[in-house]
Amino acid sequence: MKPSSRLLAFAAAGEDRAKPAPLTVSFVSQKGGVGKSTLARLFAVGAAHRGLKPLLADFDLEQLTCVEWNAIRLQNAVEPDIDARAFKSLKKLRKNEAQAGIVIADTRGLADDLAHEIAEDSDVVFLPTGASGDDLRPTLALARKLAKHGAEGRLVVVLSKVGRSEAQLQKAVEAVAVAGFELLPEYWPQRDGFQSDLDLGRAGREARNPYLRETAEKMEAALFARAERARPR
Repeated sequence: MKPSSRLLAFAAAGEDRAKPAPLTVSFVSQKGGVGKSTLARLFAVGAAHRGLKPLLADFDLEQLTCVEWNAIRLQNAVEPDIDARAFKSLKKLRKNEAQAGIVIADTRGLADDLAHEIAEDSDVVFLPTGASGDDLRPTLALARKLAKHGAEGRLVVVLSKVGRSEAQLQKAVEAVAVAGFELLPEYWPQRDGFQSDLDLGRAGREARNPYLRETAEKMEAALFARAERARPR
């Protein structure tokens, strides 16, 4: 898939300081274990394969999931290269984003003040959540809080790590609709093979299993389609 002219323009931003800052996409959640870092890495890999010079900003200094994954990626010589770095503040990120074509922010599993600040400063905010009520309730509460503080219109709920129950999936879709938030049209299924690939420094479209690769490419396409609609800062 060829990158859009809009995303290519963002990719060139680092080459001309007069141009807009790179598009910022953030992945934010109120609970851990809902696939937030998985989707951030999927998006970063998709951006790299599109030639968009992604900067994968890892704000979880205790876990450093993205940074350590990238170290394994480098060790296993997986290409293309990903620029994954740890940041402790949004200010620090903004000082180091000049050469990036697109910024992907992976926040802490439990949304704190910094995660809120990042979300409110992002062009689009993806909110991964499981399909159960235990996951949806805190996610929608977070979405309401972020909307109230200026992120309205940039919030996108993503159903992630979805099991095989069609009834539960449909109930989750209806809950998001009732809450009035945008829902990504694709969902991310729970499959052990995705984690096996992550353990090797791969992500998303780099899955070795053809079925998982097709699933990942559909999710990647949906995420990028939404990112392309994002308003520039």
